Amino acid sequence: MTGKKLGGESHTPHSSRTRRQLLAGLAAATSTAVAGCQSLPGFGDESTPTYTPAEADTVLESDGPTLEWPVPVEPDADALEDALERTDTLIDEIPEPLEESHIPNGVIRETIDENRLEAMAGRDEAADTVGADRYHALRDAREQHKVAREAATAWLAIDADRDDLLTELRDEYDAVQSALADRRAEPEYRGEDTDAGRLRATLYAFQRDGDLQHAERTLNRWDVHEADDVLEIGESAGDLELGTTTTRIWAHFDERYASGIADGDGDHYLEAVFEDTLEQSIERANEADFPSQDGESEAWYEAVGLDGFDGTRSLESVIWQAGSSIHQAHESMEDTLEAETFGLGLQRALEFEQSLRGFERVRDRIADGDVEAPDDSDEIRAQRAAALEAAQTARDAVPLDEPSLGAYRLAETLQELSWTDDAVARAASRDPEMNVTLTDEYGEYAKYQAELEVLPEAVEAFRDRLLER
Repeated sequence: MTGKKLGGESHTPHSSRTRRQLLAGLAAATSTAVAGCQSLPGFGDESTPTYTPAEADTVLESDGPTLEWPVPVEPDADALEDALERTDTLIDEIPEPLEESHIPNGVIRETIDENRLEAMAGRDEAADTVGADRYHALRDAREQHKVAREAATAWLAIDADRDDLLTELRDEYDAVQSALADRRAEPEYRGEDTDAGRLRATLYAFQRDGDLQHAERTLNRWDVHEADDVLEIGESAGDLELGTTTTRIWAHFDERYASGIADGDGDHYLEAVFEDTLEQSIERANEADFPSQDGESEAWYEAVGLDGFDGTRSLESVIWQAGSSIHQAHESMEDTLEAETFGLGLQRALEFEQSLRGFERVRDRIADGDVEAPDDSDEIRAQRAAALEAAQTARDAVPLDEPSLGAYRLAETLQELSWTDDAVARAASRDPEMNVTLTDEYGEYAKYQAELEVLPEAVEAFRDRLLER
């Protein structure tokens, strides 16, 4: 089949992260099916092949991708030390070990202890980081401080005067919200006006926008009531701690980033560049006119070039979700343009370029019969190997140690690939007497192969707009 272009533009050819990312990974790994169980209703049929856990284990015979996340700015060692000390201060409020004599209620006691242990584990991991890895450790401190504060405040709330405690939390909320608003108002779309400077500035703006927006949305939902139990009060305090830590670390990052700019080509405001790049990217998405998924699925399959896709084929969920990703990226670009969060918008612009091209490639392979339900585990293993080969090619074209959105998107795609590996590993660890299905994981490997193959081209298209002068 000749590849049908769905777009109108031609182109030339960390170790553990935060709890939130872990949960996102688990969600991604189980979004289409639970590895080791039957497919979701409506996907596949009775002929879907099954495998023994031992066969599933052979799929992972080679090592998975190594994750390395780009760093736009390197923090001072003292900033990380301060973050570690804050965790220590919060945890020190809680007796260790926490026993029944301290808190008779088992649910409360176990929840406080679990949060304390999670904070300690994050603190110990962060303490071992050096150099550029301190950047990731500082960003992870947001969640580390949040759970530590949840535990500490829940413990203190047991004997505290409720009215005084709630008054203190409400006063703290006002102060945190004000500080966060001031930080968001600071000019962040800055950088050296060179190619490397613009690429670095987009990564910095994306992560700054994302972290500050997450804190802002958390605070916008914040409230605390007299009827709340101690765990709910702890959660409210944890949200305040998240806002405080986010504001503090980005104040430090901003200072370090501005210092680095001053030592280089000079400080330039890039807001107009970012806005123009985002507007061009939205025009590109509008021209692509990717078919809507609002109507009947059969009509959508026909519109995207998969005539006769009858809804019983085992790869339905993969191709449908691939199409959904394109729509989500397009809608997010428009939302961020309106909100003037251009850093977030530019990341979604690159994601759109990769997702659309990846969709076209895997769509063509499905239509040509090159990707279809596997008959044995050897085919799944071969598809995974093809995805890993594509990953290495992409790494050669888009170095992960380069501070850019391209490097970030590569790392993100490799992480998603590793989550599929995790799903296969869970299937391999099931009861030896229970068969498992891996059709969805096979489809995901095919999808990631395509997305990794097209990533260099997507990055080039995005950079052509960003670096235009």
